[in-house]
Amino acid sequence: MRFSPAALALPAAALAWAVSASPVAAATPVKVEGVDDDTRDAIRRVLPDREEPQSLFDAERLAEEAAQRARAFLRSEGWYAATVEPVAEETPPRALVRITPGARFAFAAPLVTFEGGIDEVSTAAVRKEIGRVAVGKPARAADVIAAELAAVAALRARGYAHAKALPRRTVVDHATTSMTSQFQFAVGDRLRLGAVTVEPPGALQPAFAARAANWKTGDYFDPEKLQQLRRDLASTGAFSVVGARLAAQPNTDGLTDVIVTLEEAKPRVIEVGVGWSTTEGFGLEAEWTRRNITRRADALVVKTVLGEEQQSLTAELTRPNAFGPGRAGQFSAGVSHDETGPFARNGVFVSSAVNAADRLRYAISYGVTASADFYSQAEGVENAYVLSAFGEVRRDETDTPLDARRGYLLQLRAEPSISTGDATVAFVRAVAQARVYHTFSGADRYTLAARTRLGWVEPVLGDDNDLPLDRRFYAGGGGSVRGYAFNSIYPDTMTKTGVAPGGRGLLEVSGEARARFTQRIGAVAFVDGGAAFRNLDDAGDMRWGVGVGARYDLGFAPLRFDIAMPVDPRPSDSRAAFYVSIGQAF
Repeated sequence: MRFSPAALALPAAALAWAVSASPVAAATPVKVEGVDDDTRDAIRRVLPDREEPQSLFDAERLAEEAAQRARAFLRSEGWYAATVEPVAEETPPRALVRITPGARFAFAAPLVTFEGGIDEVSTAAVRKEIGRVAVGKPARAADVIAAELAAVAALRARGYAHAKALPRRTVVDHATTSMTSQFQFAVGDRLRLGAVTVEPPGALQPAFAARAANWKTGDYFDPEKLQQLRRDLASTGAFSVVGARLAAQPNTDGLTDVIVTLEEAKPRVIEVGVGWSTTEGFGLEAEWTRRNITRRADALVVKTVLGEEQQSLTAELTRPNAFGPGRAGQFSAGVSHDETGPFARNGVFVSSAVNAADRLRYAISYGVTASADFYSQAEGVENAYVLSAFGEVRRDETDTPLDARRGYLLQLRAEPSISTGDATVAFVRAVAQARVYHTFSGADRYTLAARTRLGWVEPVLGDDNDLPLDRRFYAGGGGSVRGYAFNSIYPDTMTKTGVAPGGRGLLEVSGEARARFTQRIGAVAFVDGGAAFRNLDDAGDMRWGVGVGARYDLGFAPLRFDIAMPVDPRPSDSRAAFYVSIGQAF
């Protein structure tokens, strides 16, 4: 039995493997013989770009260089007994490598040792990760390195913040064609987390910094907790740079504090956006933001919308983490005017809410709103003073918010309300929606997206004809049924019989096929359907729109150009509608 240490060869072999993982093959003139097509292609990918040899000397140099790289690659893939012969020919000058791969070595049982005390659960977690180096698998360097990195990550996730891998010893046994890896880890102390401190001290109020912590005092260290803290503070927009690190020494309670370093962003920001469609006209949206007013990473946003059919002015104060990590307190007030669909409305409102951050996979939001609305239309109430509450549950498993490609979103919102003014009515309005996204594996170029939205409003006290007009349901528009004017789909027979417009129920469905031709440019084909109805029996009387669109990726979201046509247009409907905006339709 003969043993040979491979501790020095393994890193070099792993480097060769990493280069070989590149999907682009180099333009090498060196021929490779003696291996199957896949292995030959992989070896050629680790060879550098070179010109055709012009002399025997050039061919010898190229062949020797290629042989060295081929040996490193073969060892990284477990062929430790391979022979690699560089060959140079003079007439014409030609370089090639002849390979006899021999037996492919397999992993023997790995050995794991620790320096320092470690609990049994963490030991089991490390051994699970080392299990990637399974007995009988090909002895690939990449698997050894991946197992070691995963084991260190497992230790750190369980409180061993300073865990690290010590030099491993790898032994290749040519008699049994096996390789044994001995992993060694320095564990260090298991840390428990303390308080959050801020540098510079005046950047945040201490009470807010304490609420930003996503752990309970005494919890074991987990690097994900510090990363989430950084993400939470960065997402407020109040800071341009956010860092988090452990204190060098435990505090007097034996806990390790977390030090957050901050660089404040510009305190005042002005943003402008535009949108346009043939059905809703041109719209301009502008925001003025004042950040970190009270040193709680809060933001005061004053926003105005100036459109052909809608105008509004809103002020909103947001205090992140006011009700726990990812749960912001929001206070807002505004005035608005709109002439969309079958009525015109002037309104004013004030509201207070606890809103869950978009990043949360499972989120609950709730709040209360008081509003006064004044309508101009043929039928229905003209004045409505409404006090409403809302509760919302969301499950979001999508990958990105503005251009989702995988996952699903489920959302349910209920609004119990009471309205007085021209008439008194108590009611509950509920909306549920679901979205699903599937991107085909491989090229990652094609995505199927679908959504459905259901709504119903039920009077608890009073007549449904006295419901405020903007609390009823309507369909149509760029975020609903493309091809139809905004809020133009509702039971039109109602107004002819002296009943207030709008539906008690809503049903919308959409499907899109999305293609990406380049990193920036893509296209979409879609179909939308929707109906607003008074009785469930009329839910199937839907209006349909079809169309195509172009997409240009801005980096943070796609720029959307859509053209849509109603399938069965009414006399009042346009034959086509165009939409320009940022972000996917859903």
